[in-house]
Amino acid sequence: MNKAKILFVVADFFQGGAERYAYEVDKALNKDKYQISILCLNAKQNPNPNWNRYYDKKHLELGTEIIYFDAFLLKSSKSIATRIVRKFLKNYHPTDYKKDILVAFLSGYDIIHWMGEYTFYKDLPDFIIRKSFINSMSARFQNPDIYKSFDFEYPYNFISSFSGNEYDYEFSQFQNINHRFFPLVLSADRKENQWEFEDNSIKKIGIFTRLDKYKPLDPFFYSFHLLLERIPNCELHIFGNGNPEIEGMNRYLRNLKLIDKVFFRGHQQNIVETVLNEHIDLCWFQGYNNDRPAGYAGFDICSTGTPLLCWDFFEASKKEINPVYPHYKSLTKLVNKSVEILSNPEKAMVLSQLQFEDVKNRDVYGKIPLLERIYDEELNKTGC
Repeated sequence: MNKAKILFVVADFFQGGAERYAYEVDKALNKDKYQISILCLNAKQNPNPNWNRYYDKKHLELGTEIIYFDAFLLKSSKSIATRIVRKFLKNYHPTDYKKDILVAFLSGYDIIHWMGEYTFYKDLPDFIIRKSFINSMSARFQNPDIYKSFDFEYPYNFISSFSGNEYDYEFSQFQNINHRFFPLVLSADRKENQWEFEDNSIKKIGIFTRLDKYKPLDPFFYSFHLLLERIPNCELHIFGNGNPEIEGMNRYLRNLKLIDKVFFRGHQQNIVETVLNEHIDLCWFQGYNNDRPAGYAGFDICSTGTPLLCWDFFEASKKEINPVYPHYKSLTKLVNKSVEILSNPEKAMVLSQLQFEDVKNRDVYGKIPLLERIYDEELNKTGC
């Protein structure tokens, strides 16, 4: 039996959500049916000293071939890889690349799975685009212009975790796309909830996020300011790459006189270990549509049992509320619920267990047959 040749296209191998997603999928796919390769849109020599690659080694351990973009760049393209790293989240692609060589390379694969709408090359021939799946890894509520360079009349194949009103909002600009649903998945291998309520002298609230303008923290700063009036012995610990001064976050803290109560802890190699070792009492996170955390870090946190509350950044949220992941657009309500979780062991443990069980249901090995069916339907169309 010939294996179907699947190509993943990734921006790089840093510890971002799309990179994590590509690895989780690669790990779980049936290697007796599919031969996986990866095209990285960056140079083999990492041009960004501020970020360490992580998932390249993980993929190689699975036996997955990695191809870097060096072979497709024109020799006159100086420092192009650096510009890709800096701008890949803004739908940026270089114009000075060997298009004929890239097309010939892509022609050798049965399916091309673009891990992130920002990785997709829109000027490719039709026969390449028609065997492509574009996996939306960002969202319009974070960046309204993420699809601005797409042809809204073209019948693209999209994969995303959006459904219902989320799908309606996300793809409202498109007239004729083919959309397949596949949720955000992870390896949920923890069998027991490891978090316990502790009556510590200092209560730690944790936020795990990259520091940049697409992941605003101001609602959390205002909420923390109000929370301190009721529980003065709280600290806010923010874990993630980025400079809080450059990104404008310290300005909020100075205005609110919170500088001495908020600690920027930097990038964490392992979120789960950090949450457990630090014994975080409560996490705050970006939420989406009254429904779920908007990113892997939220699910990683809940996999430990650490309670998590969300600020809902989606503008047109559905009215139905998912009780597993409480969402708020009211500072007062977020603070009230935070006080409850920080002071009531029974309420805290109930939420902890609900979220822990939900993450177990997102296990990649249980969900991967859905993606394999998506692949197989496309392969049957093309006779591969």
